Amino acid sequence: MISFIEPHNPNWKTEFNNLKSKLLTVLGDLKVDIQHVGSTAIPNLFAKPILDIDIIIDHKTLLDDITARLIKIGYIDRGEQGIPGRFAFRQSSVTTPHTDDRKKWQEHHLYVCFSDSLALKNHLLFRDALLNDQELAAQYSTLKLNLIREIDMTREKYTKQKTDFIISVLSELGFDKTELNNIINANL
Repeated sequence: MISFIEPHNPNWKTEFNNLKSKLLTVLGDLKVDIQHVGSTAIPNLFAKPILDIDIIIDHKTLLDDITARLIKIGYIDRGEQGIPGRFAFRQSSVTTPHTDDRKKWQEHHLYVCFSDSLALKNHLLFRDALLNDQELAAQYSTLKLNLIREIDMTREKYTKQKTDFIISVLSELGFDKTELNNIINANL
């Protein structure tokens, strides 16, 4: 059994709040919203200990300024990576975002998302569905635990094999066939 997920850790919320504070210090004069998404945002859910953070912007013209500021504090711009309206940024080191005291941060994936993007809609509505339905969150946690028990499981296979569950939830939330197909293709 390969284990790259672990039980929910309440420190994940604290670390997100610390990162949000730092990011708002850097981006505070711009109109942004910062949201904790992904499995680490859901209490009692098993997750990879990697925070997913979305910086949400209404005005697409802010992207260049935000990108420059994120690069200045140590992020690497990875672009859209085939997912329209979602721009990925990775830490260049454990001290990203850079601070004067060289604080070490928890591993995280940072995205700048246009407020009208399908990727953001997916992140927020799936997160909220899990937050609002403990039974659904428990089903998702069980699926994750069963997947990591498979002998030849890899992180890539794990991500792909969760897709059917995610798609079924998003379908129930009213995503149309085109949106669902786009999400499936992004996870292939």
